[in-house]
Amino acid sequence: EQDGYSRRSSTPLSDVMELATINLTSIFDNEIEILKSRTLSKKVVSNLGLYITHSQRRKFGYDIPFYKNPPVKVYMSPEDADKLRGKVGIRMIYDGNELVANISYTKRNGEYISLDRTFSELPAVLTTDVGDITFTPTDGYVSGKTIELLAYIYNPRSTAASYRSSMSVTPTSKTTTIANITVNNEVPARAEDFINQLVKMYNEDANDEKNEVANKTAEFIEERISIINRELGSTENELATFKQRSGLTNI
Repeated sequence: EQDGYSRRSSTPLSDVMELATINLTSIFDNEIEILKSRTLSKKVVSNLGLYITHSQRRKFGYDIPFYKNPPVKVYMSPEDADKLRGKVGIRMIYDGNELVANISYTKRNGEYISLDRTFSELPAVLTTDVGDITFTPTDGYVSGKTIELLAYIYNPRSTAASYRSSMSVTPTSKTTTIANITVNNEVPARAEDFINQLVKMYNEDANDEKNEVANKTAEFIEERISIINRELGSTENELATFKQRSGLTNI
């Protein structure tokens, strides 16, 4: 007579395989947490300068994003940008010689600032309450054209959070620790660079951690050997003293 339900058969081999799968899953989940960590994503964003965006402003339709080679490159150090309250917005008109710019931002005390500046030559540096902003011409400018540009400087932490929310990390199968990483971004090349740099820095951090563990292990072993040598030396001296007092000699 049957029970009306089938019981899952279990063998030692199947148990081992299930345990191995669980272990792989646990390891993979831990690595995902590292890949999507605030610290790592912020390092990538700061290293690649992804907290600064450039685009060409258009009267009709969407603005055209510049990633690799904007006609004028705007820069603020990640250390200064990390202290930003909100973003810095920069509207520029550039004709290849003169740059007219409006810079707006919120000071750390909450005061809103809007500045109009004209630079007769580039590169140029503008010192503001929130940090130095540099303007550098590139070979991305098409000679003879007057263009209107937009640049935004964000806090690297908020930019990193945006990349983390748009990132997906999944295993290629249930029995592997190989990850498939995808990032949604309006500029595919920017997403690709983010992923490549993320993997590079992840591997560098892993190697640094392994080297640190190896160095600490070596230091511990050397310390223990030193202690053992001192203890052996002390024991040999005590034994020699005992023999001398007891009138014993080595044969």
